[in-house]
Parts: sequence; structure tokens; C-alpha cells
Amino acid sequence: MLLLKVWRDVLARKGQFAGLVVVVGLGISTFVAFQAGYLDLTRSVERANRELRFADFSVSVSDTAGVKVAAVRALPGVLAAEGRLVQDVPLQLGGASAQTALARVVGLPNKGRPAVNDLLLLAGAWPRRGGSEAILHVKFAQETGTRPGDELTLGTERQHKHVRVVGIAASPEYMYAVPEKGALPSPREFAVLFLRADDAERLVGRPGVITDVAVITEPEADVRTVLHAVEDELGRSRVVASTLRADQPSSFMLAEEIDQNRVMALFLPAVILAISSSSLFIALTRLVTSQRREIGLEKALGYSDAQVLCQYLSFALVVAALGAALGFVLGDVLARLIAQQYVDMLGVPFLEHHVYPEIVAGSAAISTAACLLAGIVPALRSSRLPPAQAMHADPNAALAGGRIPLLERVLSPVLPAALVVRIPLRNLFRQKRRSFYTVVGVAFAMLLAVTTQSMFDAMDEMLERFDSFSERWDVQAVFAEPFGRSRAAEVAHWPGVTDVQTALVLPAEFRTEGRTYQGSLTCAEPPAGFHGFQIVEGRSAQEALASGGMVITGTLAEKLQLGIGDVARVRTPVRDQWIDLPVAAISTETLGAPVFVNLDVGRRLTGLSERYNTLYVTTAATHASGVKDRLADTPGALSVSVKAELLARFTEMMGFMDFYQGLLLAFGLAMAFVVVYNTLNANVTERTREIGTMRTIGEGPGRIAWMITIENLLLGLVAAPLGVLLGLRTADLLYAQLSSEAFTLTAYIKPESVAIILGGLLVVMLLSEIPPVLRILRLNLAEATKVME
Repeated sequence: MLLLKVWRDVLARKGQFAGLVVVVGLGISTFVAFQAGYLDLTRSVERANRELRFADFSVSVSDTAGVKVAAVRALPGVLAAEGRLVQDVPLQLGGASAQTALARVVGLPNKGRPAVNDLLLLAGAWPRRGGSEAILHVKFAQETGTRPGDELTLGTERQHKHVRVVGIAASPEYMYAVPEKGALPSPREFAVLFLRADDAERLVGRPGVITDVAVITEPEADVRTVLHAVEDELGRSRVVASTLRADQPSSFMLAEEIDQNRVMALFLPAVILAISSSSLFIALTRLVTSQRREIGLEKALGYSDAQVLCQYLSFALVVAALGAALGFVLGDVLARLIAQQYVDMLGVPFLEHHVYPEIVAGSAAISTAACLLAGIVPALRSSRLPPAQAMHADPNAALAGGRIPLLERVLSPVLPAALVVRIPLRNLFRQKRRSFYTVVGVAFAMLLAVTTQSMFDAMDEMLERFDSFSERWDVQAVFAEPFGRSRAAEVAHWPGVTDVQTALVLPAEFRTEGRTYQGSLTCAEPPAGFHGFQIVEGRSAQEALASGGMVITGTLAEKLQLGIGDVARVRTPVRDQWIDLPVAAISTETLGAPVFVNLDVGRRLTGLSERYNTLYVTTAATHASGVKDRLADTPGALSVSVKAELLARFTEMMGFMDFYQGLLLAFGLAMAFVVVYNTLNANVTERTREIGTMRTIGEGPGRIAWMITIENLLLGLVAAPLGVLLGLRTADLLYAQLSSEAFTLTAYIKPESVAIILGGLLVVMLLSEIPPVLRILRLNLAEATKVME
């Protein structure tokens, strides 16, 4: 009989019940989508690494004469090893006069396929030996429209060579196409060309040279132990740098993306499920309050406390079951969509999508637990009501004794005398619990909308800060060989150039007690005006650099466990010598984790005097492209970048983030709509007798609708700032987890975004009123005003 009563409650509150199912379903779908999407992406990358035999580590060597790869293969713990030439050269497209990309030439075995870092051929054929043929990495091919049969030009206009593309392939080394750790992803500016070893050596003029040894270890071997043995075999004086898979640029960036997915998979579903549970708790509490007379009658007829408890828990379980089913189906579809988008964006050659039993069981368990936790308190309250008290209680009775609230007394001189204004204000204080629940529901809606919208705004703010504050140059040129001041002086006299600054930018290894980091080291004269520093601890940038100390980022300081005054050991590939450098300042960086020192420190690390390899050029408006062309044709120019073009390409890549964040925003807005609808629907429905009485004594439907609207708007006015503050706090917690060496986000939302959200919330609130108000205006007044005594 009580189960039939549950069914009748569902039918009597179809809209509210459906809303609760949708709320729980959306919460579960976020859990399934992000958890399964995270696992799909992880498995796809693992499959690519496994099937394409991605190296566990690689060792770069400087003195390449006599490198014995066969001896490395014979070492204990080595499963496979491959020696090859790896060198960066300038690249032109279509015979253009100016360099448009950086090309990395990678040698392949003269016969067959590589035993380490294999390729997945997607189009065309493998290159022949002696034919100046190459396989081009898929990301550059997609960005530039290059196909098998096309010709690429390597070098500058003065000295160049041609290579014919015969194949397009994916590589485990360059799934995330970046030339070095911390670099901005720019597929149009970075090409990877794979040639047979003899052709690669002839192309760059280095016959018989091996610059890199890539190694796969035995499954049971300790990777670091094998790495040390390989370094000893090659000769430590020859070793320029050793890079574990975790520090390899592409692998590092992929790991960052996967870790961010892991954070999202844990954080957002937790927030949304918490809101789902809270919404269900509020709905069931209000349901119990509105059915006190029925509960009293049930207990008077002999139903036990346990039976009444089970009745209301059954309502929660029905919501849980339907919500879990809806959430799993929707979540699985979204998980595949998310994984496919990531695979396409990152260049992962395989997609592994599965239905995970642990996620199915987890979604059911979470849904049930969330709904039971939400329902247990109101269900216990209902079961403990004494029958006489419950049957004579009027849930719509005023609890405030008819007093005029203090707020009305204070505002009385400016408030209109009309009851259509004063009654809604009094209602806020008559039923404080109802008002509290409404404020909480609307605040939750604001929280979701603000949190998701702030992702768009924070990303825009990060790019704006990068453009206007962090990077104070227009064109950057990197040269293969160090140069003196004369080159900077020459460029300074070019038409359109307003300023030229120099720096020495090097790969470097940083070590502290038990921790290592491989990244970029920028050596410049204080105050390094081409870069804007946001110092959060320590000295100013100029003082820090002048003192001979390092300026490092907060994320790097945390990773290496360094504070102001702490010392790290540093070395560069140019000179095998470690020096100790103190931390003089900690800064917040928008993108990457660069380390800055002065040029004297650079000279100690390299042994070079008055030498630089990078120019930062500021140009007059419209001259950046012309200056780039001239720099690209300068002898020794390796790569030339225009900041505006980098930002444009980065914004293009953000198209995927727009999809991802748009999906989150859609979830947030859908949740917000359902939460507000349920809240206001219950708010109006449980006042059936009150509104019926008002209509009986002659109050018109229009005035009643205005009273309900004004009351809800007042509650929304209270909830909105609370929701904005909670949303920003939630976003801050999320970004603290997402920020990494790759980028740093801070919670931020534009005022216009808040205005749009408030406008949307107003529309949702007005639309949510329509169904319950129409239903109440069609009430049978005699039935609605009956009171059981």
C-alpha cells in the first residue's frame, strides 16, 4: 500500500520528480563521462607507446665519434636500442623566401623499421635509401595540407636543399608536437622529418654521426639503473643530456593533459553530485513537510515507523535508479566523444574506448548513496512524527507570529503601501526554512554557472596577460650558433625595428636533494625587459638577477621543494660542469616554467663570453612580418616567431578547449535550470492552501502571480552574490589542481559574464514559475482551502 502511495506521489509531482531524476542523471553522467574519458585517453596513449615501442629514455651525446650502439644493446636490462642523428634545421614551404617552420631531422635505419620509437604510417610509403625521401609527421602535414609527393625546402634562401615527402606518419615521440619542454604547441611551426640514416647525415652535412641513443628496457629492469649503465658505456664526458620518458617533451605534455583529465574526473563530478544530493535533500524535506497530515493518518492507521521510513526512502531509491540509468547512457556517449576529441587534438594514433564495469558499478553505488544520504534525514523525521501532532499541524501556518519583519520596518518609508509588494517581503521571514532552501537552490545554480563560465574567462585572461604583460616583444629569433653584440646592433637599424634585446636560452638540468627537472634557462642582462615578471616572493626581478640568483616559478619551486635562499645544482649541455645557484625570487608565469639568470651565470655555465643565441625584437605596427622575413633569411637562423601569430595559433588550438568547456557549461546550465525549476516549483506548490485562500477572498490571479514573482526575485537577489562567491571559490580550488608547469590559471570571471549569468538566471526563474502558477490558478478552491482538524 505504501509503495502505491510512493507511485501516487511521483504522479502528483511529475515535474519535480523528473527534475530530480535529471539532476541525479546529470551528476552521474559527469562522473561516467570524465572517468571513462580519462581512462580511454590513458589507455589510448599506453597502446600507442606500447605498439610503437616508445623509448623509456634517450641519451644525447656531443662527441659522436666512436659511439657503439651495439655495446649498449648488450648491456643487462636493455631490450632494444637505436642510435640516430637528430638535428634541427630551418624549413621553408613551397620555395617561399622566408622561413616558416622549424624542421627536426630524425634518422631512420637504412633498412627496415626502427626497433625503438617506431612510426605508424598513415599515408604513402617508407622512404628509400639514397633518394632524399622523407616521412613527415602527421600534425604538420594536417596543419599545412602537405601530402605525399610534395616537396619541402630545408635551409635558408642562400643555402637550401630539397626533400620529397613520400609518407605521412604518427610518432610516439611527437604525439604532442613540441620541439622542447615548455614550448607553446604550434604545429604549423614545427615539422618532424624522418629520413634514412645516410640521407639524414648527408642532408645536414654530418656523415657517420649519431647524436641520440634511444633505449627500451626489459620489463623487470630498473630504468634509472639501466640509464646509468648506458651513460657509463657511452662515456659520461660525451653525454650532453639524459631524458627519461616522463621528461620527454611530448610525453610530459601528454602526461599534463591526462593529469588534468584526472583532476576534472574527480573534482567536477564531486561538486555536481554534492549539489544533486543537496537538491534531493531539499526536495524530500519539503515533500515530508507538505505531507505531515498524510503521515499522521498513516501512523494512526497502524503503519510502523519503519514502514513510513521505507516509503520515503523508496522515493529516493526510485530517483537513484532512474538517474543512474540516464546518467550512464549519457555519460558513455560523452566519454567517447571527449576521448575522440582529445585523440584528434593530441595526435594520438589509436582510440581505446571501453565500457568499464567499475564505472558502471561506481555510478550505481554513487547514485544510490547520494540519494539515500539525501533522503535519510527527512525520512527519519517523517517516521518519528506523533500521529496527533502531524494530523493537526498546518505546514503552511506562519511561524513568525504575524510580526512585521525588521527589514520592512526599516524600509517602510520608501516601500510602496501596496500589499503586492509587502506580502512577498513578509513571506521571506514567515517561512524561514522555505526561504533558506530557495536561496540555497538558486545559489547552487549560480555556483555551477559561474564555475563553468569562469573557465572561458580565465583562459582569455591568461592569453591577454601573456600578450600584454608576460612577453614584451613582437618577434623572437633563435639561432643555431651563438653570436655577439654586432648582430643585435645590425638588426636595431632595420626599418620598423624599435628595440632589440639579447639573451642566451639553453636547455638545463636542475637538481636538488632527490629531485631533478629538465627545462629552459634564460640568461639575460637585468632586468630582462623582454619579459614581465609577477614576483610573489623574494626580491624584484632586477635585484634578483643582479645578485646572481635565479628567478623561478612557483610550480617549479614546489616541484623541487625550493624556497628563497635555497640552492639548486644546475648544468647545461654546453659544458659538463655543475654550479650551485640560489633562488632569489619566485614568480607566477602564465605559460611554462622558465628559469631566469643573468649573463654572468650563463657564461659560467657555458664558458662563452659575450655570446647570445636569441633576439627579442620590438617593432612598429605592421612591421613584424617583414622583420620576421629578414631574420629568417639571416645565416644561422633556426626559428623565428611572431608573437601575434603564436597567439592566433594558440587561440585556434583553444577550439578544442571551447568544446570541452562548452560541454561543462552546458552541464552547468542544465543543472542550474533543473535546480531552480525544482526549487521554485516546490516553493509554489507547497503554498497551495495559502494561495487558494487568497483567491477565495477575492485576490486576482495577476496580483498573486506578481507576489510569487517578486518573492522569488527577492530570494534570487540574496542568492546571486552568494552563488558568485561560491562559484569563484570552487573555480579557485579547481584551478589550483589544474595548474602545472605547462600553465597557471587563476579564478576570474568578467563582469559582463556575471551580468549574462544573472540575466539567464532571471529568465530561468520566470520560466520555472509558469507551470506551478498555472496549476495553482486552476485550483479547486474548496478542496485547496480544506484543513484537517
